[in-house]
Amino acid sequence: MELGRLKLDPGTWEVFVFLLPPPESDGDCVLLSGIQVSGSLVYGGNGYHVVIRLLAEAQLPCSRCLIPVHQELAFDFQEEFDEQEYPGEDAVMDLADIAEQLWVTSIPMRALCHDECKGLCPQCGKNRNDEECDCPMSSADPRLEILRALLDEGDGSH
Repeated sequence: MELGRLKLDPGTWEVFVFLLPPPESDGDCVLLSGIQVSGSLVYGGNGYHVVIRLLAEAQLPCSRCLIPVHQELAFDFQEEFDEQEYPGEDAVMDLADIAEQLWVTSIPMRALCHDECKGLCPQCGKNRNDEECDCPMSSADPRLEILRALLDEGDGSH
């Protein structure tokens, strides 16, 4: 976006709406649509205030059972940019680049297919939402067994 006309009339908002194509998948998040970017930009006399909303349809694996989860992802941001970052009357702010950077940092690390997801059996790998397995269910983390042994020793000495 060209910033020259905003400097001529500080306090005037410039509204923008555009669609970013889905970036190549770089992990578990697969975009099912482009990223809708909307927002506004205002020059306040010594810097720029940008309000951005990002919206996209995505598919992420459930963090417990790995089945694909369809989600609408929406993120709102407000950023301040110093006037010195964009000097001159012909300065241009690349809102698409800013939106792409914000998107990458906003993708959720975890998704759930539903709150009660039972996940995969850690022994046989079956999806416990679909079927039960006959694997013994250990309630204790094997890495903590040494602590259980210490507690058992302590109980015997009292």
